[in-house]
Amino acid sequence: MNDLSVKKYSPYFSECKTKYYEHFVNEIKILYKINHPNIVRVFSYHLYPEHTTGYILMEYIEGCNIDEYIKANPKAINDIFVQTISGFKYLEDNGIMHRDIRPGNILVSTDGIPKIIDFGFGKTTQEAIDCTKSVSLNWAYSTPEEFVNNIYDHKTEVYFVGKLFERLIGDNNISQLFKYSVVLESMIPPNPDNRISSFQEVVRNVTSENSLLVKFSKDEKNIYSNMADSFTGVCTKMYEDTKYVEDLEIITAKLSDLLQKSILETYLQSNKDLISCFVSGNFRYITKAVVQVNQVERFYEWWNQLSKDRKIIVLNNLWTRFDNIERKMDDDLPF
Repeated sequence: MNDLSVKKYSPYFSECKTKYYEHFVNEIKILYKINHPNIVRVFSYHLYPEHTTGYILMEYIEGCNIDEYIKANPKAINDIFVQTISGFKYLEDNGIMHRDIRPGNILVSTDGIPKIIDFGFGKTTQEAIDCTKSVSLNWAYSTPEEFVNNIYDHKTEVYFVGKLFERLIGDNNISQLFKYSVVLESMIPPNPDNRISSFQEVVRNVTSENSLLVKFSKDEKNIYSNMADSFTGVCTKMYEDTKYVEDLEIITAKLSDLLQKSILETYLQSNKDLISCFVSGNFRYITKAVVQVNQVERFYEWWNQLSKDRKIIVLNNLWTRFDNIERKMDDDLPF
């Protein structure tokens, strides 16, 4: 069984107890519905609104904050960066903003797993965000330019996470150890127009950096290229709600199902099903475009024997191809 810790809301100043009780309840609502290895888990909670108090039963993290961990383990900076970005990407994917990004709110366990904690000031993207009330304004870092227009969004979170790692690297003089400097530089421009737009893009750029060390044979490149060409040859438009499928097991299962449906065919019977292996949401496609079943079979067989890391690189390259497909507003019906 996991070790547990208990967090209690117990107001110090009576005049603020209702306000901060709301923050406490908000943290529960956010944490209770998310599950990611780099985000602290909440298992249960007990609220006593009549006393404006309550308890959260949550994952116990044996370790220290990210600042202390990097000081003691400077060579871990790359792995900690990648894992932390993964946690914030998960929050972004689920429409959650932390709004209090600082070293004390990222703990690292003794086995080197960063955990994002303390969502008392978190907000979902469905809620209005007043950046003048963001805890981040109390940081020692310069604030991003979007604060002038009272904007706080995921792009702002990218900025603060980038500034956190910039300081970690500078304070510990480990720039020579950090291999994602180009990615980090794209995260911290004060002007949001010059900044990378999302944690999704950060992850993709990290994957691209890693892929430089991985080699693929000419035959592998041909298999990949045939699949990419087939996809872009039948998918003509994507929409605002179109998302790329990231779960490797889901992609594998959908490809298998697609091939089962076409086992006696020379050409795919559903181009829509091919596209759905890699994207979700609305899209337009050509129904009569011809995609050979044996091309998909070759890709599926190759995909199945790839390691997880190599699959991620292949997927990242496919997404780069998909990015070239026209994106439209949802002004008419798809399909």
